[in-house]
Amino acid sequence: MTSPSTLVPVAAQDVFAVSGQGQLPPPPTVGRMLLHLTPEPGPLLLIATMAGLYLLGVRRLTDRGDAWNPWRTAAWLAGLFVVGYALVGGIAAYDTALFSAHAVQHLLLGTVAPIPLALGAPVTLALRTLPRRSRGLLVTALHSRVARVATFPLVGFGLFIVSLYGLYFTSLYESSLRHPVLHLVLHIHFLVVGCLFYWPIIGLDPVPGRLPYWGRLILLFVTFPLHALWALAMFTTNAVFAADWYSSLGRTWGSSLLGDQQTGAGLMWAAGELIGAMVFVALFIQWSRADGREAAREDRRLDRLERLAASRAPDPDPDPEADPDPEVDLIAREAAYNAWLARLAAGDTTRRR
Repeated sequence: MTSPSTLVPVAAQDVFAVSGQGQLPPPPTVGRMLLHLTPEPGPLLLIATMAGLYLLGVRRLTDRGDAWNPWRTAAWLAGLFVVGYALVGGIAAYDTALFSAHAVQHLLLGTVAPIPLALGAPVTLALRTLPRRSRGLLVTALHSRVARVATFPLVGFGLFIVSLYGLYFTSLYESSLRHPVLHLVLHIHFLVVGCLFYWPIIGLDPVPGRLPYWGRLILLFVTFPLHALWALAMFTTNAVFAADWYSSLGRTWGSSLLGDQQTGAGLMWAAGELIGAMVFVALFIQWSRADGREAAREDRRLDRLERLAASRAPDPDPDPEADPDPEVDLIAREAAYNAWLARLAAGDTTRRR
């Protein structure tokens, strides 16, 4: 999140040794990684606002007696926590000094955080709690052409893959280290692309153009081998990305530049494949549960039609000019269709004999 020149205030120079490019953090420890907080009010305010609006929506639902799954709330807050740690936590203090720290930050923003954020179903919550006018605007936005294109799974897939190769195998990565604004834009890009990829795949919100479950599984099956190939290419190369930048920092602790890069690539490889496998299993479970819910809905519908048919006695003197009841007509059509299937089955049995 921060560049070495703005990592800490000047008054903290006794803690952060000054390098040729700015200020270099001290060797990382478990305490620094877990407890350090970078004073960045912008991300903290945005995360607090998103958490507050979500909890306000949940409060509005519960106040009127409606239920909201607490696991969704937990997932949303967990996703925001991951975003907050990636942007202002201990890992952010080293994101321009160590490639491995940047790799973990990239993984958190682009792969880890979008999954619980999607499972939090914030769009569904908004549709249930917003006033009518605001809800209408949201529905219109969801059905707009921009939303259809952005949430089409292949768009997220393309951006996800192109971002991986386009950032590190060009000069863009070193430019992002030298320019704080570009560095911030890159973080936003990671998070947005991750959400565009995972939201249509595993998210619970209604999105246009969503693939069936088997299509989503195939998309995951294709994506993560490409991710593994990218990580393998980074792990096996002897060229150090942004070598001029990292050399100018004058870091004397930790592994070599190439060793640190290989550590980061290995972390992204292993963690990315593990997360992909978990998403694959979760999506398969969602598919099986969706089939069960669909079967239960169909059973309830058929039971309702049977009860309705049993409760309606035939009219001995029907009025030929009266408008037909569409529900009765539907029952009659289904009964005739079922009788036709039964006759077919009986005829097939007779022929076999």
